[in-house]
Amino acid sequence: MGPRKIILDVDTGSDDAVAIMTAALAPELDLLGITTVHGNLPLEYTTDNTLRVVQLLGMDIPVYAGCPYPLVQDLLPGRRVNADEVSKETIIDGKVVAVHDKQLPLPEATIRPRKEHAVTWLLRTLLESEEKITLIPVGAMTNIATVLRLDPRVKDHIDEIILMGGGIHIHNRAYRSETNFYNDPEAAKIVLHSGVKVTLVTLDATHSAWFGYEEVDKLRALHTKTADFAAEMLYHRIYAANLTGARKEPKSALHDVLAVCAAIDPTILDDVRHETCDVDISGGVADGQLMTTMRYRYSVPEFPTYVAYHADGEKLFAMMSHYLKEGAES
Repeated sequence: MGPRKIILDVDTGSDDAVAIMTAALAPELDLLGITTVHGNLPLEYTTDNTLRVVQLLGMDIPVYAGCPYPLVQDLLPGRRVNADEVSKETIIDGKVVAVHDKQLPLPEATIRPRKEHAVTWLLRTLLESEEKITLIPVGAMTNIATVLRLDPRVKDHIDEIILMGGGIHIHNRAYRSETNFYNDPEAAKIVLHSGVKVTLVTLDATHSAWFGYEEVDKLRALHTKTADFAAEMLYHRIYAANLTGARKEPKSALHDVLAVCAAIDPTILDDVRHETCDVDISGGVADGQLMTTMRYRYSVPEFPTYVAYHADGEKLFAMMSHYLKEGAES
């Protein structure tokens, strides 16, 4: 059996960058292309950052720019009134401090995204593929939801959707939501109710696999360009979150990397439950909230949605380090 065919859908900031490198360097995966979407940053920045990472890798990976806005959220007055309590950008000593910088600290990209829109490329690639493809969206679900609505036949060509999004007991936007679901709640709902097998790598799972400065040093000790850059991203995430008051502990999760590694070895998610899932799209204080129920006694989940609550942090770091070590020497 050959490598698993995947498409990575990203809103590239700091952890997306490490996820891209991991997916590209893992021999168990065949990365067909990368699509970009709005999310951590506006589309122009997520696309530019993605190109910078691909250029660092020195690999021929096509990049397609996708949807710059959510499906309907921005059309409704006051819909985003319940913004996150901690500003995404904080000014300290006259400098902007953010977990996701608008431009990654990499050379300006000389490569360009393909001319075809991400959604039409996704649609065409899925329908023409003789082998089922796994989608790994780690930003807003806008591109994926649009494809599913454009032509439902694509569902027969998708092996699984492994998404990073949602939170059960942990949230990081508004009061009860996670960023990727909050940035396009309707899109998240469409994906969860598509009938395709969906594995949700939630904040509960990613926060069970935090890394600190000790892991930063271990990555630097690998002495490859990719590991060095991953160490820089992890250090920045810890430093920025602590400086802005978003987190007290000197640790950070690499959320999107966990979704990629779950495509390689599903056992890295060591607490996964088949549950009925829904997303709040009311526009109220719970906008974008992931809701689940396990009441098997009364109802069997209608859709094949599997919620990850916990991950093996040691295995995640070992896998990530193994692949990043394969990059070019620094």
